[in-house]
Amino acid sequence: MLTKLTVKDYALIESLEVDFAPGLNILTGETGAGKSILIGALGLALGERADLESVRTGAKAAVVEAEFQVKAYRPAAELLKELEAEAGIDPLILRREVNAAGKSRAFVNDSPVNLAGLKRLGDVLLDMHGQHQHQSLLYEERHLDYLDAFGHLETLRGQVSQLFSDYHRTKKQMDDLIQKEQLTREKIDLYQFQLKEITDAGLQAGQEEELEKEKFILENTEKLFANANQAYELLYDGEGSIIERLGTLENLFTDLSSIDERQNESRDAVQGSMAQLEETARSLRQYRDKLQFDPERLEVIRDRLDLIKTLKKKYGQKQGTIEAVLEHAQRIKLELDSVEHGEEIIAKLRAEMENERQKLEKSALELSSKRAEAAQKLSKEVIGQLKDLGMEKAVFKTEVAQTPDTDGLVEVKKQRQKTESRGIDQVRFLISPNPGEDPKPLAKIASGGEISRVMLAIKTILAEADAVPVLVFDEIDAGIGGRVAEAVGHKLKEIGNKRQVLCITHLPQIAALGDSHYVVSKQENKGRTITNVQQLDQKQRVEELARMLGGSKVTETTVKHAKEMLGVKD
Repeated sequence: MLTKLTVKDYALIESLEVDFAPGLNILTGETGAGKSILIGALGLALGERADLESVRTGAKAAVVEAEFQVKAYRPAAELLKELEAEAGIDPLILRREVNAAGKSRAFVNDSPVNLAGLKRLGDVLLDMHGQHQHQSLLYEERHLDYLDAFGHLETLRGQVSQLFSDYHRTKKQMDDLIQKEQLTREKIDLYQFQLKEITDAGLQAGQEEELEKEKFILENTEKLFANANQAYELLYDGEGSIIERLGTLENLFTDLSSIDERQNESRDAVQGSMAQLEETARSLRQYRDKLQFDPERLEVIRDRLDLIKTLKKKYGQKQGTIEAVLEHAQRIKLELDSVEHGEEIIAKLRAEMENERQKLEKSALELSSKRAEAAQKLSKEVIGQLKDLGMEKAVFKTEVAQTPDTDGLVEVKKQRQKTESRGIDQVRFLISPNPGEDPKPLAKIASGGEISRVMLAIKTILAEADAVPVLVFDEIDAGIGGRVAEAVGHKLKEIGNKRQVLCITHLPQIAALGDSHYVVSKQENKGRTITNVQQLDQKQRVEELARMLGGSKVTETTVKHAKEMLGVKD
């Protein structure tokens, strides 16, 4: 519900703060006092258009805040998440700031949002009917939702939506496969050539590194032989070699240790070194003797490395590795395999699609039939409500129609119809307020009073279906009085039992039924006109109703009548 409206420097309003209550909130006041200005300020906070006249003369900017208690109201929570505004906070505060140049900024819980987002949020929080139209029932795209809610068709509609989604998911799979198959067929020769080229190469991970090592050794065979031979001679084979000198050293330490056993450790060390170096010499000789310069093998390796380099450049993608080449080969192999089995898979998908289409058609036709039944019942009930509201001659019609479409998924009387997730139907509400006129869309009704009463009639019937928690009726009493006015008041009261209603009225019959009553007035202060809003206590309500009954002159009779209307005892 709307709990508070704060307005600063908007039109004739300098500064005011109004706390609203649950149920039916009545706003009254003299003509020109600023009641519609107050509603205009509320509309501004909900995303309505701003202009230069929105800012109070001499002020830098107009600021309007509308505070709502939304609790677990899912539509608001989902939209807040979509708008990436701070959610999960009560109260929810919508703020609009308009500067003197006409530029505005919008905020939700202090998080900036664009104007379109603010208006969408306003649409799920509040419906405004009358002079300032902020009316979801005027949006024909919403009429189907209202009819389905009235007929309790949400479950069947959800089933249709799921079948519609299933069909298109399968269709996308088939379309993607057909497109992929077509592309693969166009490239089949190229893919077969690439796969053969990679397969014939017999590539293996790590192969290139091993070949590079072998190539480096073959290219340096002569140097390796020369160095190994020189090392062998220094170590073992040459005159005065290391091992020969160690042999002499070993003999000396052997003699020393035979006389002084303290040299045993040194003798053993020399003997150990001799053994290690002799083993090293044998290994070095074997390595030297096996070294052979093989120009043919070197050429084979160079050719192999050139081939690997070429394949990496052609198929290695950005990585430029053998692994990337092998991954490319696997990928095109799978695509070639898909061509081979693609027709079989596509045939299965086509059969699955037709089965899903038939299920969708059956459910959509059932939904359409039930919508037609609900439409007749809704039209009849609305006409009955309009009679109570003084529109005895009005004709209301709920039109359910389909649009032929050769690509439609549902067939009606051998003709395909446009099919969407909501089914095959388009729904709109038509009204003829006066005899002799053809029913027309609600949005084309000229009279603000008439459209407000039509909205009130529909809202009374759809009270459970329409989840918008706050309704505002501005000038709903235009052109009515007496019994009709009382009927309007009781219907407002009835709606107020289920959601919050704000109603601007000039009729005491309506005002007397309010749960809370506010009076809007204007006064002069330092040469400036200021609009104020005051919530009335019981005594003040009696006085206000007496004024509404008797005009500027309040008499004992009007006061007594006012008390009777309010049920106040003397």
